Amino acid sequence: MKQLSLLFICLCLCLSVNAQETWNVDNPHSNLRFEVGWEDFSMRTGEFKVFEGTMITNSREDLTDAAIEFTVDAASVDVIADRLAGHVKSDKFLDVEKYPEIKFSSNKAMKNADGTYTAKGKLTIHGMEKDQEVTIKVTGHKETKKGYIYGLNVSLTVNRMDYGLDWGSPRLAENIILVGHLLYKLETDRE
Repeated sequence: MKQLSLLFICLCLCLSVNAQETWNVDNPHSNLRFEVGWEDFSMRTGEFKVFEGTMITNSREDLTDAAIEFTVDAASVDVIADRLAGHVKSDKFLDVEKYPEIKFSSNKAMKNADGTYTAKGKLTIHGMEKDQEVTIKVTGHKETKKGYIYGLNVSLTVNRMDYGLDWGSPRLAENIILVGHLLYKLETDRE
């Protein structure tokens, strides 16, 4: 009986491992933008041009156990005004030479009543790691000629003061809103 139980457990483990799928962000077909209030009535916007991410799922229909890793090249920040871009990259703000990456990682998400997910994880900016919630909306998934794709919209609000990013105060608002339209491709053996 013990051998039968052990065999059953081994089979379950093998099936669960085989059910996992790894998805990689398709950077050319994705974007990561941000906006932050300026002078209480205007808005500064920009984007990060270089980022990568993976998502490991056990189901395409339910992301509650999805493991998410996302890394942004902080120096890839792009804003309309060159002078402002210089300030954002400098040691006054992101200090991209000292802290070249912005990272988020999560191992679980909660499904909300409206069909979105809230992923709870760790966000690292400017060398400081904090708990952060990210809202995820699945925009769809399908098979194409070039493989299987999965679309997500993600959004989060970051209080920049929590990460020691106090340059620009009080004219620059404390909260920065990040929005990503991300296209993931299923990793296959031929990649």
